[in-house]
Amino acid sequence: MGTAVALVVATSGCGALFYPMLPTVHDASTSELTGDWKGPDGAQVSLDQGGRAEVRELGGEDSDFDDGWGLSGTGTWQLIEGGNGETIGGAPAVQIVITKVTGQIQRAPRPIDEWTTTPQAPLSEYTWEFGMERTGKGLQPYYLAGDPDAPNLYHLERVP
Repeated sequence: MGTAVALVVATSGCGALFYPMLPTVHDASTSELTGDWKGPDGAQVSLDQGGRAEVRELGGEDSDFDDGWGLSGTGTWQLIEGGNGETIGGAPAVQIVITKVTGQIQRAPRPIDEWTTTPQAPLSEYTWEFGMERTGKGLQPYYLAGDPDAPNLYHLERVP
């Protein structure tokens, strides 16, 4: 599901990090992103042409993913010029803002989890910022999850 992304570390620990060069798309359009997508662990994402977003059991990004929760809800989405994620940085991004949480799950720890997952307090809203890359499957949004020193890159795949 996820592809591990290697990092070059100048010093040990969380000191001076040089994050990997991530795929970037500067010419994405909302029409390319509109539709239904599936993500890791059975997550679902729907983006409509009018800017409405719906997610189902989508795990958090960056280090939030390690806490093992997923949420469902509705909100908005848009293309933004520069993301704010720990490693997406200033690249163009798909921003999804969930303002109405309709459900929250807690997944059991998996062998790849570095830390034990702990129950997440209920969330009232959450924001993801997805990078984008063009692959043989077309435009694919992705997000980074896990330890920022050794993140995993997860693509959303279009539902036919």
